[in-house]
Amino acid sequence: MSEFLISRRELYILPTRMGWYFGLIMVALFGIAIKFDNQAAFMMLFVLISIALVGMIYTHNNVIGLSLNGQTSNSVFLGQQAEFPVIVSNKSNRSRQAVWVISGGFNKVMQLSPHAEQLVHVTQPTVQRGYLNCAPISLTSMFPIGVFFCWTKRYTPKQRCLIYPQPLNLIPLPNDNGQAGKHENQSAAQQGNEDYSGMKQYQQGDRIRDIHWPSVAKTNKLVTIEYETLSPSSMNLSWQSLPANMSVEDKLSQLCFWVVEADKSAARYQLDMPNHTISYDSGPSHYHACLRTLALWGVDSDKKPKQDIASRFTEKQRKLKRNLLRRKKAASNASDSTGTKS
Repeated sequence: MSEFLISRRELYILPTRMGWYFGLIMVALFGIAIKFDNQAAFMMLFVLISIALVGMIYTHNNVIGLSLNGQTSNSVFLGQQAEFPVIVSNKSNRSRQAVWVISGGFNKVMQLSPHAEQLVHVTQPTVQRGYLNCAPISLTSMFPIGVFFCWTKRYTPKQRCLIYPQPLNLIPLPNDNGQAGKHENQSAAQQGNEDYSGMKQYQQGDRIRDIHWPSVAKTNKLVTIEYETLSPSSMNLSWQSLPANMSVEDKLSQLCFWVVEADKSAARYQLDMPNHTISYDSGPSHYHACLRTLALWGVDSDKKPKQDIASRFTEKQRKLKRNLLRRKKAASNASDSTGTKS
């Protein structure tokens, strides 16, 4: 997790609109005090300036020293709000009041006690599947009198949120597609009676080979082993089974819906994509693996081409500068040698 500590270099402060009006009033009061040589006006002017300076210091100290730490975000479906957990920590001995967390269209005000931290879920709308980066986050404050406005540099968490396709029920869920599903059904039925479930008291009709003899030796009671039979149903969620006239996004949304329904029914299923197949399985890891494949289908997960181009460009600039410096040195050395010979 990357931590962003707010120091003096990451903090800016300027007067608010009310602060500029306050400054104009100070200028007018200063002119009146000089013109009429009014001691009360001078006293009021100095008191108001002192209040403004103290307010500026308090506004600055209300944000400095805070830290932001991005946490891992959970994957969501397209159309839902993506949440980026961020921990705001106050490691100082003073409390912080009316600190705003702003990120794009998200904003939230918070209060922090000394040596306390608060978890903020920065929400962001989702418009396309794939990885979504969090919008830059900044902390702002106008506490205590609203004359000065303090804000920080923008902090962008390194964590990304994976956006799954939007589940759409366009075609009924396939019960079993093809011979692969039938073969899986048969193998699951054969192995179903071999899954251990627990122990139970012996009942008339139980098989002799299911009796747990070590327990009989200890307790002198007949105890049998109970097995759990797996559901023989399985599904082959295939890209090829979808109509050819469907768009890529509709196919991904339909497969996403089938994966969600298959997981709810606790059935074993496989995801058959072009040149990529996730074999029959069930459970949360298999569920998220299938959805991850659908979310990143045809999407470049490593979005860093611009940074690579920029780094190459800066490297070329450095080489050009080195060559120019070498030429200048060579020219200066040549001129020096000709001067000494003459």
